[in-house]
Amino acid sequence: MADEQVFTVTGAKAVRAERVSMVEAGLLERQHLQEWIKEYPDMLGEDVLIVTEEFDRWATSSGAATADRLDLLGLDRTGRLVVAELKRHRAPDSVLVQALNYTAMASRFTLDDLIEAHGRFRDDEATAEMILDDLREWAPNVSDESLGPPRMVLVAEDFSPVLTNTTMFLIESGVDLRLIRIGLYRIDDAILAMTSSQVLPVPQAEEFMIRPRSAGATQRATRSTATRQASVAERLVGAQTFADGQRIRLSVPANVGEDRGTIEHWLSEQPERAHVRWRLDPKEPLEWAIDGSTWGLRSLIRHIVVAATGEQPRTALWGPNWFLGPDGRPLNKIADDIDTSLAATRESD
Repeated sequence: MADEQVFTVTGAKAVRAERVSMVEAGLLERQHLQEWIKEYPDMLGEDVLIVTEEFDRWATSSGAATADRLDLLGLDRTGRLVVAELKRHRAPDSVLVQALNYTAMASRFTLDDLIEAHGRFRDDEATAEMILDDLREWAPNVSDESLGPPRMVLVAEDFSPVLTNTTMFLIESGVDLRLIRIGLYRIDDAILAMTSSQVLPVPQAEEFMIRPRSAGATQRATRSTATRQASVAERLVGAQTFADGQRIRLSVPANVGEDRGTIEHWLSEQPERAHVRWRLDPKEPLEWAIDGSTWGLRSLIRHIVVAATGEQPRTALWGPNWFLGPDGRPLNKIADDIDTSLAATRESD
């Protein structure tokens, strides 16, 4: 990663951080890298919900089990699966074949398969109907048809020229594939910092590199664009739905996979904990009434869950459905209505 440099700064003084590998730091793929991505799934792309990990319930047409184990399986806001393969070191060229194999198998997923896999991952008492409600809360249009073809994401410390060249060919051929490079740095001989950056497609040139060559590729490109535009905060700020400083209320969703009673009790101890003020900033649109700190939709909910329960969230959190507008509707519903209204306006024009 010769093009990346990380520094710590104190006033006018900058000190270069030392690059180390995960192997050198004694960190593992499953116990560490995979857990980091579960905690921050947006490393795989904007608005991704982790639905299962270490998935190995594959079977051949004859019913025989296979030994393949998928690292992480996610779901984006359009209802499309995201297949993630992780390596804690330089990715071997063979990882691309491995990822293609997992993606091909995941393309056979049905909505029932997804519900079952997510239920095993959550490991709670939710029924299939409750799990489906939660998935549709995340991705309203999720269906058998929306799940595929899955997007592929490879995460590693580095990629060889052979692998990146093949990746560029696949991207230019209409395959939705991303390479995410992670970097680990030692600061003050002890503190570790991690960076995450998209290598391919080059973010600034993504629109030019993905050129659909068929109806199927056009559909994938359209869905990719919808994913990038799916940020609830961006839509609400762009539509000027709320005035700067508008008071928004926090409410714990009924089917949340966390300790709802404990969180509600913690919020009730100081009522201002359950209130925020809207900011015209899509990255940090919330100002917490309790102390004036600014947050993103998801990051504040994660902070609240940890503060209330003393534990990390058990499930992948999604912030917009925790906040209610003045009319009592969650922010994601308000944003969806904006989309519906804009679509109707375009059709009438």
